[in-house]
Amino acid sequence: MPIKTIVVGTDLGESGHRAMRLAIATARATSATLWLVHASEMGLEHHPWSDLPVGARSAAQALRERLKGRFENSLQELESERKACEDLGLSCQTSCEEGRPWETILRTAVSVNADLIAVGDPAGAIGLPERLLGSTAERVVRQAPCSVLVSCGRLRADYSGARIAVGVDFSGHGLEAVRWARDVASAIDGDVSLLHVVPHPITESRMPTEWPSVLEGLASTARSRLEQLIVAEGLKPSTTVQVLDGSIGKTLCNAAASINADLVFVGCRGQGRLRGMMLGSASQYCLRYSPVPVLTVRP
Repeated sequence: MPIKTIVVGTDLGESGHRAMRLAIATARATSATLWLVHASEMGLEHHPWSDLPVGARSAAQALRERLKGRFENSLQELESERKACEDLGLSCQTSCEEGRPWETILRTAVSVNADLIAVGDPAGAIGLPERLLGSTAERVVRQAPCSVLVSCGRLRADYSGARIAVGVDFSGHGLEAVRWARDVASAIDGDVSLLHVVPHPITESRMPTEWPSVLEGLASTARSRLEQLIVAEGLKPSTTVQVLDGSIGKTLCNAAASINADLVFVGCRGQGRLRGMMLGSASQYCLRYSPVPVLTVRP
């Protein structure tokens, strides 16, 4: 897939630095322009000061000055990041706005017609609000207009020759993930492994006796389709395939670890948070538990 513009959501902390590392590696391989986006805390510029009690106005003014100082510090840090990117020979722009991080990232992605968004690791979002509403990364993934690269798990310093594990369910989204893996692997001289998971129809403790024979038939059909996919989509003959069974998200993450993958690619339908909680979402599980960065692919 042609990647010309990458939006990088950064909190200017460790999570943002991880997102930057992935974005820089991608930009080097594709000659894409980087847009570094930081959302600062909401200020008080538009607050109706006349409605505040007289005694609270001095405190509000002090808070506004403190937030203004933080905003100026963020601008300086973004400028340092931009210069560092340009020192690497990359084209880079910056944007710092007041607002919620996920909204700011999405708004920028739309305005610059981004081909890819890179965001930090969502694993730290474990509080109740995050569980109900989702981390910044999860919100971006659900609503993004393009594919999203999330800096989960172990990062490599250099992705040349990396192995890409692709979850394939034969849907349009899954096939698009295969095409992304093919093109990225070509750019970095990497390898691709296609993984298909047959979900259990029931819990393992109550597995029907006929399931092994059913699984054998399903696995044989899936393996044949994966091998046809290699030819149809122009993947390398060395591309490997695996057909597994179990919980889809968990099985994909375990398989990626077992083959020592460096990246996981999955299709993303962008389903809502509530539906994902009720029905289960492979991409959502991978964002939380993948041992390596995850690319959620939009068609």
